[in-house]
Amino acid sequence: MLYPWHEALWHSWQQLLIQGRLHHAILLLAPKGTGREALGQQLAQTVLCHNCDSEPCGVCHSCKLFAAGTHPDFHLIQPEQEGKQIGVDAVRQCNRWAMETSQLAGQRVIMIDCADSMGEAGANAILKTLEEPPSGCQFILTAQSLDSLLPTIVSRCNKWRMETPDEQFVKQWVEKQLMQTIKIESIRLNACAPLATQQFIEQGMDIRHHHLMEAFTAFLQPPHIGIYDVVSLCSSEGIISMKWLSYFLVDCIKLQQGVTGYFTHCESIDKIQSVAQAVPSTILIQQVRKINELHRKLEKHSGLNIELLIVEWLTGFIGENNRVS
Repeated sequence: MLYPWHEALWHSWQQLLIQGRLHHAILLLAPKGTGREALGQQLAQTVLCHNCDSEPCGVCHSCKLFAAGTHPDFHLIQPEQEGKQIGVDAVRQCNRWAMETSQLAGQRVIMIDCADSMGEAGANAILKTLEEPPSGCQFILTAQSLDSLLPTIVSRCNKWRMETPDEQFVKQWVEKQLMQTIKIESIRLNACAPLATQQFIEQGMDIRHHHLMEAFTAFLQPPHIGIYDVVSLCSSEGIISMKWLSYFLVDCIKLQQGVTGYFTHCESIDKIQSVAQAVPSTILIQQVRKINELHRKLEKHSGLNIELLIVEWLTGFIGENNRVS
């Protein structure tokens, strides 16, 4: 299934497919929640299709096997759990698949979803195959950005970046899917990724985000009570709450620096204004750095006590603010 924001990139790929000029290793760069997997699989099915060069016919034996998830020449690897690495053994299996002959006397496609989750050992394991792929083997890699990919992997691929839709497009599209009005804030929290925004609202995370921001804003106002309300909400949400707090503080800094147009449709402007007025920019910048460090620590060490760490951060935040004030 292709989405409207896929169309421009898909048309470019179709031209290359028709001309027989598609690179043997495609790297698709797009945020999570944009349906990048669907676009990658559309390309894979087209490459494997027996009847058509530019799109899946949907009726040949290959297309029917692909739709059923049983195509013997399509191989997909991805992290077993979100946030986990793709292990080196899975990557080595890709190399073995690449060397096999097609079971349907056609092409073979190997798709590595979340390729930026490959560890260094895994990335190194596939370098040679990407550089000198066997005949008839197409690689499709998807990733969030280039930052977590080895430069040697990037250099062996043909890079394509999916353009993220603008806020108003995402708002209209998600509202049509859900048949309800949504907040611009929900879109920004999900980096304008339409599917991520839709899921965010369907799971009630917009409501939980609102409750956390209310508790956090109240805590930052004298006499700074309600610390355990914030801690409880952060604990129930997990490390995503660190990102929410960081985004909120960054918005406060933007307001202090005179950014105005950005807040035209912002539903939390009252909360942002109250914190921006109560906390100096030097403290806000310092605390953004600290909450981001805390997020990285919790991401790396899942066994840490999130409640204790949040209490320490909030206590230090208020201590610094009182000292400066």
